This record gives sequence, structure tokens and C-alpha cells, in this order.
Amino acid sequence: MPGSFVGTSSNSAFAGPRPGAAPAEPQLVADFKTWLRKHRGASDATVRLYARDAAGLMMELRSDPDGWRPNDVRSYFLERASNSGSGTIEKMTTSLRASCGISQSQAIVRQVSTAVPAYAHWQLADMPRYLSTEQVDRLIAACDGDVGGRRRDRAIVLLLVRLGLRAGDVAQLRLADIEWQMGSLRVCGKSRYEVRLPLPQDVGDAIAAYLECRPSTRRNDLLFLRTIAPCRPFRRGDGISSVVKRIMKRADIVAPVKGAHALRHTAATEMLRHGVPLDKIGLVLQHRGIDTTAYYAKADVALLKQVAQPWPEAL
Repeated sequence: MPGSFVGTSSNSAFAGPRPGAAPAEPQLVADFKTWLRKHRGASDATVRLYARDAAGLMMELRSDPDGWRPNDVRSYFLERASNSGSGTIEKMTTSLRASCGISQSQAIVRQVSTAVPAYAHWQLADMPRYLSTEQVDRLIAACDGDVGGRRRDRAIVLLLVRLGLRAGDVAQLRLADIEWQMGSLRVCGKSRYEVRLPLPQDVGDAIAAYLECRPSTRRNDLLFLRTIAPCRPFRRGDGISSVVKRIMKRADIVAPVKGAHALRHTAATEMLRHGVPLDKIGLVLQHRGIDTTAYYAKADVALLKQVAQPWPEAL
């Protein structure tokens, strides 16, 4: 991403705000946000994150991006990282490297983006966090009921645990994405990466049951709506994760991680246990590379025991 964006203005981005007025967003940042949406297909959450860090970097260095020095950018990053957690540091590393792309000088972009140090994190070092089969059954049972809210919750949970969708994917599902005659579901994931997934029978039944009592709305055709009037759609995946957290609490499920992503991990490990090849799991999860999907292979301890070699001293 760094090095491919060219802004439309330079000096005007640093004009001071009028007395008594809220500071205006720098024009370079506004152009950067437009570029992210148009050419990268970035989600609103990603655009906000990158734009926030780009604006913060501009305010701190107080100079035209074409005049940024690598040492200044590195010092800014290290100062912020010293007071942040590991998750924040990882996101900040990515966003600051991308923010360097607002410079119109390709040489500056290459020098400055490499000044942001990499965060020490070993790929695939963690174990996937997922629910047991018994916990999944309890979670689904916690959605039993004929009221609209319970029907909606059941459809959401089954989409997550059967197909491993992201919370944002579920929030953005539209009525037109359900291809009933073909028995498939059209999902547009990250970076506008669109796939068609088979629609399992129980998932289709749950969606159909929800549609029978879903509030009607003329404003859009998003599938899932909030249960509190005026019953607006979920704007982001955060709302879907909040729904899952409430269901987990209702089912009295204690897990190391809560929210929709735990069900995505659960779906992946369940497919692996049932003998689905990693490349097929990657297609369902919309992964771009097999390495990302291989992360879930560690969850099948029984299979790993079959291929693990004995320690030499134990022979």
C-alpha cells in the first residue's frame, strides 16, 4: 500500500483552522481515505484507523509529508508503542506504514515506511481458540424460541458456526445474497473478495424462520436488523459480536475469547475434524493463502500425534 497513493494537494493540508472553529481534516488525509475506499476496498473501520494515524502523524511532525525523515517517524512510533498493548502496536505498525503513502515522493515513502519497526510476533504461534461441540450445542439451544429476536440470533449463530463468516460479513449480508434456488450464499468479504458458499439446510431454515417475523423496512435490504425500534441494520461487525456475547452469557458459556471470531475458529476446527482439506477450508474462510488456514491444523491434536516423530532420547 505505501508508495501507491498520490494526494491531490500539499500545502493546503497544513493551513491552520479558523479561530473558534473545529480543526478541519487535512486534504491529504481526505484524499487518502477516498483512495483506500476506491482502490483498496477498505472497510469503514480500516479507513478510520488509517486516517486517524495519518492525521496524528501529520500533526506531530508538522511538516509536509515530502519532508518527513525516517528518524522522526521512528521516534513517533516508539513513543506511542511504549504506552500501548501488543494488539494496538500491531495495528499501529500497519496503519503508520500505510500512512506514509500520503507523501507524493516515492523515495520518501520507501524510506519512511521502512522506518516503522516490525513488532516481534511469531506467525501461527498461538493456538486457535474455539468452542467445544457441547458448548456449540448449548449456544444454539440458547436461541430457541419463536420471538423475532431469538429467531434472528439463531440465524446469526448458525451462519457463524457453520460457515465461519466474519462478523462484518454477517452484518453486510443482503436479502439478494441468499440464492434460494441454488442453495448458496453470496459473501463479499475483505477487499471486496466475493465468494459463493453452500447454504446448509439448518442455516437456510433458520434464515427463513427469521424472515417470517423480520420487521419490514424500505430503506435498505440488509438481512439482519436490530430488535430495538426503529430496528435499523447493524452498521458494523461490532454489533454482531455483541449479539454473540449476549448469547454466550445466556448459555452460561465460559470461553477464553468471546464474540463472533470464536465461532469462526470453531467452524474451521470442526471442518478439520471432519476431514475437510485445508485448501477447501481456506476457500470457505475466504483466506488468500494456505499459511493462514494452516493455523487451524494445530487444533487437531489427535491427527498431529499420528504424524509426530518420537523424541530421539525416548527411543
